[in-house]
Order: sequence, then structure tokens, then C-alpha cells
Amino acid sequence: MGKLLRFLYGYVILGIEGEQLGRFLNLCRNRGIFMEKISYIDEGRIQTCVSVRDYFKLRPVRNKTGVHIKILKKGGLPVWWMIRGRKKKAFAAGLLLGGILVLFLSGRIWNIQVSGNIKNSTPEILKYLEKEEIVHGMSKKKVNCTQLAASVRKDFPDITWVSARITGCKLILDIKEKEELQAAEKNSMPCDLEAEQKGKIVRIIARAGVPVKKPGDTCDAGDLLVSGELHIMNDNQEIQRREYVHADADIYISHPVFYHREFPLKHREREMTGKTEAGFYLKAGAWYLELFHVPKSNWRISSAEYPLYLNENFSLPLSVGKVDFQEYRESVKVYTPAEARSQAELCLRTYMKKLLEEGKEITDNRVTIRVTDSACISSGVLEIVEKTGKEVPCEKP
Repeated sequence: MGKLLRFLYGYVILGIEGEQLGRFLNLCRNRGIFMEKISYIDEGRIQTCVSVRDYFKLRPVRNKTGVHIKILKKGGLPVWWMIRGRKKKAFAAGLLLGGILVLFLSGRIWNIQVSGNIKNSTPEILKYLEKEEIVHGMSKKKVNCTQLAASVRKDFPDITWVSARITGCKLILDIKEKEELQAAEKNSMPCDLEAEQKGKIVRIIARAGVPVKKPGDTCDAGDLLVSGELHIMNDNQEIQRREYVHADADIYISHPVFYHREFPLKHREREMTGKTEAGFYLKAGAWYLELFHVPKSNWRISSAEYPLYLNENFSLPLSVGKVDFQEYRESVKVYTPAEARSQAELCLRTYMKKLLEEGKEITDNRVTIRVTDSACISSGVLEIVEKTGKEVPCEKP
């Protein structure tokens, strides 16, 4: 710690000689001049270390005692600034401007953080703040946190609570949104369930409402499947009154899907030679600086661009991109019948996998694959079972 303080305040190592050295040291102590590392050199001569500030207090004491003071060594930040800093004017000016710049930047907003939002996305809120002239780089003095919180609550009805505060150079918005309505509230409106397409009903599991169709029946698009109208009967089995509910049921229908795909046996194939090249580029707005040369034809090009961010929400108008080149040779080949069938089966499996990912069940596969002299043709029918039932308002008499 002592070395650090000496560097910050600066120090001077002095050689002092004279007949009144004892009186000199006593006067220095009485005047609060701190000396350290006092060492005896010879008769009437000592060496000591004082701070730069205390060095300038020695003249009156020296005049009273008649001692001779010689500077042996000096160092520390103030000494460096007075001796070397004056010669390096550009560095000194840069240091001064850097300090001013840091002071200026510390008074501005460089990060806007939004938390607690689910239904209202962060980009949507940032776009709204931009319209309200709350942007990255603005002065912190221009941000009224109370007014900003009230404005967000007013313009976003589903936001019930907002807290805005500034911490350092960061503007933080803590948000609470309205909770989703309960299922019972959302399903309180009376409705019927209608078929969305033509097919054969496989099964109906009704939780609310009256099924109009039963398993094994056929239906067309728009047919009523489950009615939300309930008939309350009297003892004579006559309709006493009607009540309406939100129809709810799991309805599955079976229907055919026609499949057809055809591709030629003669095709072009690309074979990689193993030769690769890479390059980089810089992007600033619409301006590009390419740090590579573009190869000639028969090269596959792929690129990835990485925008530069000052923080998670503030992107700079600068990007760094990497471009990869892979050389290939192109040749014309012809599928053998076995290869063509394998390719056709792969396409069919890919299509069936897509149907399964959509929640559809495949119950029958009647697709055939035929290879001719010039093409491979896949055609046929897939029987699938899928869920249906579109909500429509009840028609009240």
C-alpha cells in the first residue's frame, strides 16, 4: 500500500548536508513534513524520501537552518506528468479527452432491459419506447421513470404493473401482465362443433353437448357433429326448455389423402473435391469491405454473419461475416431401378413423418412405386385419421 501511495502522490529522494541537521529535522516534524527512510551517510550528511507535496514546504526550513538540499531521485505519477507528459502533448490531450468522453458517456442510457413480459415481446416494447423517444444513447436526465411507467400501463391494457428505474447506465423495466382467463371463463360462450372436411367418423368422445353423429357415419365439411343445444324434457317427454352450452368433444374422422411424386432417373450430382477456402468481411450499414477473393464457378458458398452488440438489446451498425467456399465437381448420373425405388421410399417416409408430426394417424398405405425407362413415379392413397371439430356459435330460435 505504501508503494502505491508513493506512486500516486509522487516522491523525491533528497541528499541533505549542513551543520544544523538536527534543527532541520525538528522543524520539519513541527511543520508536519513527513520524512521516511532517513539514513546517515557521513558526518553532516543524510538521505531521506519525502512526498512531492512536502518537498515544496522545505524552502522556509532550509533558509532558517542553512542546509543544502540536493535532489537525488524523483518519481511517481505527478513527476511523470510534469516531466514527460508535457513533452507528449498528444498523449496528454488524448488522456484529457478520454476522461471527458467517459464522463459524458456515463450520463447516458446504454442498456434498456425489459423483464416479466410474456405476451408483449421485448422488441415490441422497445419499438414503443422508441416512439416515445426513449432510445439507447439518450441522456439519463431526460428519462422520467414515473411518467414512463404510467405511459406503458396506459398504452398496454394487458400490463397491470410497471416499475421503471435507472441503475448506472441501464434503464430497467419490470412488468407484470394480466393472467390468462380460466378455462371455464373462456369456454362459457355457447357453441356447436362442425366437421372441417369430408370423411368417416371413427370415434366421438363428448364432454359437453349432444353428439349428432355416431361412429361409422359419414359427414361433409360443415355438417353438425356435436350440438351445444340441450333439451330439458318434462314428464311427457316434451321439450320444456332449451339450454345452451359450449360444446366440447374429441372427434376423429378417417379420410383419404392422395399422394403423387415423380422424378427423372437422369440427374446431376455434386461431388466435393475436399478443397476449401475461407474469407471474412466487414459490414457497416449498407457498406461492405470484403477481405477475400471470390472463386470461379463450381464452388459452394455459405456464409454466417455476426452482428456486434453493445448489450443484449443494443446492436451496433457493424457486423463481421465469415464466408466458406467448398469446391465440387458436377456429373450426370442415372439412378438404377433399386436406387430410384430407395429414393422414392425415402420421399414417402419423409411425407408420412410430416403427417405424424401434425398429429395425424396413418391407418392404410396404398401407394405404389413404378420405375419406367426415364422416371420413377410414386402414386396412391394414404388413409389417415385426424381430429376435427370447428367451433361455431349456436343458432338460437
